[in-house]
Amino acid sequence: MSQLHSVSRKNLLEVAASFGLLAAVGGVPAARADVREGIVGAWSLVSFDVDEGKGREKARFGPDPVGYLIYSADARMAAVLAGTHRPPLKSPDGAAQSEENRTQALLNFLAYAGRYEVRGDRVFHHVEVSVFTNLMGTTLERQFALRGDTLTIRTLPPEIWNGSNVLVWRRA
Repeated sequence: MSQLHSVSRKNLLEVAASFGLLAAVGGVPAARADVREGIVGAWSLVSFDVDEGKGREKARFGPDPVGYLIYSADARMAAVLAGTHRPPLKSPDGAAQSEENRTQALLNFLAYAGRYEVRGDRVFHHVEVSVFTNLMGTTLERQFALRGDTLTIRTLPPEIWNGSNVLVWRRA
């Protein structure tokens, strides 16, 4: 594993923890316990592609995205994803960045958290906090397949990007 990936993954977990996204809060929605238990835990991003239809896919966030998806046993979730090719900020003080630097840093970054529920082959992310404020208060429906230590998630319309996103995760 490259030093860039090692640092990026560590930083992503620190971001998730600093927002308190790993804390246990709230009740547990009804779901088949065996299915929900299968996805509980931390997942490391393997790939993030957009299916543009007609057999065409392209990498979202570049060729080597990093990220974590965390599902807790009490139905809380957090997702943090980033492209590894993002340029470094020009100053350690985030507030002192130019608008252009902040925009570039966010172009290939996504983070959100909230409650989740499982129904059949669907998982519903009830977004409570997000780097994109327009996602807050929404429910994102995902189709998923769990095979061993691999979790594949496909986004369903409506979405913030064109096409269906296909994310492959490996148990961390």
